[in-house]
Amino acid sequence: MTSDHNYKITLLSDVSMQSRLFKDSLEKGIELDVHLASLEDLSRVVDGEEAILGDYVLIDYNYFDDTNFELYNQVRLASNMSAKEIVINCPKEVVSSQLFKWRNLVGVFYVDDEIGLLLKGMKKIMQDEMWLSRKVAQDYIEHFRCANTVTTSQAYANLTKREKEIMRLLGHGASNLQIADELFVSENTVKTHLHNIFKKINAKNRLQALLWANNNIGLEERV
Repeated sequence: MTSDHNYKITLLSDVSMQSRLFKDSLEKGIELDVHLASLEDLSRVVDGEEAILGDYVLIDYNYFDDTNFELYNQVRLASNMSAKEIVINCPKEVVSSQLFKWRNLVGVFYVDDEIGLLLKGMKKIMQDEMWLSRKVAQDYIEHFRCANTVTTSQAYANLTKREKEIMRLLGHGASNLQIADELFVSENTVKTHLHNIFKKINAKNRLQALLWANNNIGLEERV
């Protein structure tokens, strides 16, 4: 594949023989350099100026738990770049809503996809197309169509003033420490509030709370 653009591509995964082999295969297939970065690399640039994220970011699904996603989100916000996000090694049975935390999702590749299919999809993505299954694409469109017309739910209205402040900051990708600094409280206080919020909105973790916020807080409340 030849390209008029010198795109920067970042692969976020563990640094292993398997990921290096995948990186090499990808580089040969799309004829573009791919930068392999780990979470340790991300953590080093949270407060720095180095632009570690490229125009396209390939995200190893199995590499990201809640904490890792939070770190990635901090780097993404700090870099002020709208990198296009591509999820790889995705379980076939994944619920579509689990993919929507990636705000600039343009492609999803599954664990049993052959490298040839991935290269074909990557070439389409480089041509400004999307590579999503029909179901994921339909769910994605419906999700953001609803998100753009979300009205604030009664469940959000029932939160305390402090809990609403924390939910708004959570929705902007802030960490517990950042929320604590913003509200002039301790990190333990933030954790206590989040625990109470999770019970009220029936969320098991931070990502479920983030998805809940997208579906229950109107745009006018998110400022």
